[in-house]
This record gives sequence, structure tokens and C-alpha cells, in this order.
Amino acid sequence: MAASHGLQVAMEHATRLRDAAVQRLAQARLNRQRAQQQMDQLTGYSGETEQRWLIRGQLGIAPEVMFHHRQFMDRLDQTIELQKTQMARHDQLVQDAERELTQAELRLVSLRQVVQRRQHDAAVVLQRREQKEVDELAASRHRLKIQPTA
Repeated sequence: MAASHGLQVAMEHATRLRDAAVQRLAQARLNRQRAQQQMDQLTGYSGETEQRWLIRGQLGIAPEVMFHHRQFMDRLDQTIELQKTQMARHDQLVQDAERELTQAELRLVSLRQVVQRRQHDAAVVLQRREQKEVDELAASRHRLKIQPTA
């Protein structure tokens, strides 16, 4: 009985760990999605800005203004590179969370199999005990039938 209670506690704990892993994975995916949206905004803005400046460049712009634009675009490129680093970090966090969830699910499946096996073994023991009782009852009745009457 204590082993059964211990297994029940282990199952509850494994279930809580699995549920927490599901939540962490969902949060990691959401964070990854937000980082991707930021990346899309940065690259979109960079492309739009370059397009505008290509058009303006054909009109003739003062060299000082072009210099400041180049500095701005260099900073924007640096920001995009930083965001790429963040994206890689978020990708790794998602992979870690997926691996953690897989391990938690495997643990829970293993515990369920142990519980099922023990339930099956207990059912077999109970069935054998009942069969033995039926056999003993039948043997008793049989002995009563063959005893000579006095």
C-alpha cells in the first residue's frame, strides 16, 4: 500500500513537472515569436530606409547628410546583428524547453507503465487467489460427495 501511495505521489509530481515544462515551452515560443517580430520590423525598416535614400541619392544630397545617413544605417545594421544573436538565444531556449518537456513526458509515461504493471500484477494475484478458493471449494464438495455414509 505504501508503495502504491509513493507511486501516486511520484505520478502527481511528474505531472506537475510536465505541466510546468509545457508552460515554459509555450513562454519560450512566445518570446521567440516576439523576437522574430522585432527582427522583421528592424529588417523592414532598414530596407525601407535604404530605398528612400536611394531615391534621394539620385536627387543629389549634401555629403554631410549622406555621412549621417551611413552612420545611422551602420547603427541599424549593428542592431540587426544584436537581434540575430537574441534570435539564436531564443532558438536555444525553445530547444531546451522542448527537450525538458520530452524528458518530463517520458518520465510520466514510465511511471504510468509501472502503475499499470503493478495493477496488472495485483489483478493476476487476486485472480489466482480467487481461483484457488474456487478450486478448494470444489475439492471440498467433491470429498463430501465421495465419503461413504455411515
